[in-house]
Amino acid sequence: MLSGIDVSSAQGDVDFNLVRNAGFRFCIAKATEGADFRDKRFQTNMQKIAAVEGGPRFFAGAYHFARPDNRAGRNGGEVEAKWFCSVLKQSLSSVGLSITNDFIEPVLDMEKYDESDASDNISWVEGFLSVIAAETGRTGMVYTGPNYWRYQAGNTDQFAKAGIPLWEVKYSRSGANEGSTPPRLPTDTRKALWTPSLWQWSGGGDFAYYVQQYGKIPGVPSGVADVDRVMGDESVLRALAKASSDATVAVDSAPLSMPAPMPPVDISGFRGRYNATTARVQGLLLSQGYGPQGLISSSTGTVDGIGGPSTEAALQSFKGVVGLPADTVVDTQTWWMLVHRGLD
Repeated sequence: MLSGIDVSSAQGDVDFNLVRNAGFRFCIAKATEGADFRDKRFQTNMQKIAAVEGGPRFFAGAYHFARPDNRAGRNGGEVEAKWFCSVLKQSLSSVGLSITNDFIEPVLDMEKYDESDASDNISWVEGFLSVIAAETGRTGMVYTGPNYWRYQAGNTDQFAKAGIPLWEVKYSRSGANEGSTPPRLPTDTRKALWTPSLWQWSGGGDFAYYVQQYGKIPGVPSGVADVDRVMGDESVLRALAKASSDATVAVDSAPLSMPAPMPPVDISGFRGRYNATTARVQGLLLSQGYGPQGLISSSTGTVDGIGGPSTEAALQSFKGVVGLPADTVVDTQTWWMLVHRGLD
């Protein structure tokens, strides 16, 4: 899998060469918060990432921690975006990085709960992204989670329809198990699916799934940082980073290994109703060249997670092609082949 980390000053003095050598491909660092706070290690982190040499391309990125609780509505988003952009331009130019290429989409971290209603928060995001586009020429990316989006943004799907990249945070007791806990926004299945480009699946404390499975992260003083998966292959990462044509193209330098066994799920048991596993299977089958007829909704043009004969037949066909039992059961080997076939 292609993975990266995200950090702030809380992670201290990170050795990004060791991070890259451990197989990670990017780091998104906290730059700003509100309308006047600058992370004290942001420029140093950018400088150290820019100095990483050799091996696969290691991309930098930056995020802004939004404070809609201090400044509501569209104007609040615009004000904070202008502060974010000013810090980005100053810091990146001083270390030889460019915001227009080889840099992850500037991120709006939308997780701070406030007393505004959904329309105010939606306008806040609109204002922020409009400034990002005007000031940097980039689309911008939204970081958020299902609970926040449901209660603070009314489960709107307007940003999904607009093609704004999503970086979703979702932790669970099953950790990195994509089969039982795939990211899914909005949670209202009647809305257009906002497919994430990145998934923050491991954090700290009880949610430090990466450390639990693989050990401490090399180069991070505490060994713990948020870990983020690219929800796709190298092309997804390069698109997020607007990678230049001369950027080194390489697959994840860490060896691929079969994940821990997971309970099998028979998607035929969910025929005719929404199921998150079915939705993920449909998306992966599309990436493997199956469909789109029978795998996507005729009204939205995206996978709808509602199983039926077409989805089951496509899965059976895929499993038969890769040498697995041609049934409708999704187990560890099935997930592995759906995700990694053609990437190694």
